[in-house]
Amino acid sequence: MRIPLIIPVLIFLTFVLLSISCTSGAPQPGQEMSFPEHGVSIRLAEGWEASIDGPDWSIWQRIQKGRTDEPWVFPPITGTNVAAGTFGPNNRLMQWRFKGVEGNFDPNVHPLTGAYPTPPGLWILDAQKLELLETVPRVLPWPGVEGIEATTRLYENTHGAGATASIWHTYTVVFNVGPNAYEFVLSLPDDINYRDWMDEFWTSIEDLGIQQ
Repeated sequence: MRIPLIIPVLIFLTFVLLSISCTSGAPQPGQEMSFPEHGVSIRLAEGWEASIDGPDWSIWQRIQKGRTDEPWVFPPITGTNVAAGTFGPNNRLMQWRFKGVEGNFDPNVHPLTGAYPTPPGLWILDAQKLELLETVPRVLPWPGVEGIEATTRLYENTHGAGATASIWHTYTVVFNVGPNAYEFVLSLPDDINYRDWMDEFWTSIEDLGIQQ
């Protein structure tokens, strides 16, 4: 008995559609984002959006395929205050970046010691253009990481040189969970009230879950 031509065509189209649907792309931006297989989930406050930049997603795919040795334990997440719009003459968005890397963070080490980052993969900047303004321990307020103490640091740093140089501030929140270190970073231009932005960061997250 001859098989109608339409049947092989339908089988082929079904296979193509299944292949497309199974292709993993970057998660859609939203108020919540999770990576259950890596034990990380985050829920942001109203008006904030979690997303993953295209270049970061490309690097993450390479990590998953064993094509690079970047020590990330999940793809870095960017939090953006989409409700607030832009600020200042350069139309800056209020944003932070969240990353996790293999290895434990040593709170006794910072960029000005010359041994930073510890572990590799954390935020780094030229120490010659950097001044550490304060280091403050702070217990994380979110239920999913309750009781974990982070090291928060505020830096003043110079971007550029000469007539084009500008002063910025950088705020980092670093902590350990199990074998990994996790870090939030805010890059703060000097033409805004950076203290207000730091406060906004702490209220931007409703919950953060990290499982060992």
